Amino acid sequence: MLTRVRAATDRFLSVAWRARAGTRVLLCLLAMPVFAQTATLRSQAERDMSAGRYARAETGLLEALSTDPENESLWFLLGITRAQLKKTDPAIEAFEKALPLASDPAPVYFNLGLLQMEKNDLAKAEDTYRRGLALDPSNIPANQNYALLLMQRGEFRDAAISLERLKKLTPADVSVRASLIEAYVKAASKAQARSEIDELIQSRLATLPQGLSLARVLRAEGETDAARHVLESLRNYWPASAELHGELGLLLIDQDQFREAAEELKQALQLDRDSVKYSLGFGEALISSQQYPAALQFLFEANRKFVNQPNIQYQLAFTDVCLQRFPEAISILKELGRERPDSGKVQFLLGGAYELEGELQGAEDHYRNAIRLSPQDPTNYRVLGSMLQKLGREHLDESIQLLRKALSLDPANVETKIVLARSLERQESLDEAAALLEQAITTDPASRRAHTALAELYLRQKRPGRAEQEQSIAATLEDQKMREWEIWGRQTGSGP
Repeated sequence: MLTRVRAATDRFLSVAWRARAGTRVLLCLLAMPVFAQTATLRSQAERDMSAGRYARAETGLLEALSTDPENESLWFLLGITRAQLKKTDPAIEAFEKALPLASDPAPVYFNLGLLQMEKNDLAKAEDTYRRGLALDPSNIPANQNYALLLMQRGEFRDAAISLERLKKLTPADVSVRASLIEAYVKAASKAQARSEIDELIQSRLATLPQGLSLARVLRAEGETDAARHVLESLRNYWPASAELHGELGLLLIDQDQFREAAEELKQALQLDRDSVKYSLGFGEALISSQQYPAALQFLFEANRKFVNQPNIQYQLAFTDVCLQRFPEAISILKELGRERPDSGKVQFLLGGAYELEGELQGAEDHYRNAIRLSPQDPTNYRVLGSMLQKLGREHLDESIQLLRKALSLDPANVETKIVLARSLERQESLDEAAALLEQAITTDPASRRAHTALAELYLRQKRPGRAEQEQSIAATLEDQKMREWEIWGRQTGSGP
């Protein structure tokens, strides 16, 4: 997108001061001696500026201004010099002195606005740029900076208008078109954004790296639909790009389109077999789409290929857990735990493997390690709280305490509310349990488990009518087999 770096600023200012040099005209012979001295000092200052001797140029310009304080070009050059010296406030002061004297104030406005942007005085900079563009609406750098300014201020509709004008001035500039797409998206003008994307792709102006960059920016902004449209459009022109298939696959994972993601990432790996990034993405897509046998076969080979790659090892162990290959998972995770002693995710998964194998004491130890290493992860508290109840009623109080902690960290989590409600029911806190289940159903009306639990609770509260209603709703919902990765949370994406 449009970026404002110091080098670009220096080039723009440098071009501006050269364009303004020598614009004043001698008006009377009586000024001749002073003008000659001023012209000499100005010429020397210009040579110093060209050579990068800005401190010396500033001294010469101040001397010239002491004898010719109404000279607009001297004030203008002084502003440029001070800007190069990063003396922002003095530079602004110099441009403000030049402004009322200028016969062509547009360049003064543009330089002044740029410095106000650097000071983060965005409201003032916007007004300054608007004044300059009213005088010189076709100035390309000024339009670029003005559009950037409007984007920074969140005025995306106005930014789009400015970028549309800039697009007419520079129709082949892909960065301008990409910025226009971003502005449309942020202004909620989805149809215009899609139209601009189609026009850009069909124009063939954008290279593949530029198109991928646009998709990444949109994805980073949370605009996954727009990013997906970019990538799918690019795929028509570059079907043999591993990066294109890979990035589309990763984006589809973001959208929970796991089987489609697996297909794209499979193609990416056929084109680039040595990509760890896309191998990890493919592993995650296979696991998340419950293709566990395929995931095991792929990750076993990937683990042999990418030696000492902990993320691959972690995904392999996770797949082993899902396939109930607990000894294999525990073996991998113990070694990984020695290599990554600070990883709460490794300890958590190791606890899960032990719990599912029936070794509850080992599970408890590793869950507690996970809490120690990742104290802000609500899943650790929820799973330990749930598991402790298997150890006996004497652990019920601690279980409830842990589940309350999980809920405080993630107040909207439906699974936590269901487990906590079941625990409170055992403690005979029926009203609080019912309230939690009612909240869970409000959040996720399709949760069969929540409706079933609430129906049982209503029966205990001697509310048969409500219980029958919840049972009826539960009966209409499909059985939801809760997958381990779903109950525990998405664990495979970022690795240990």
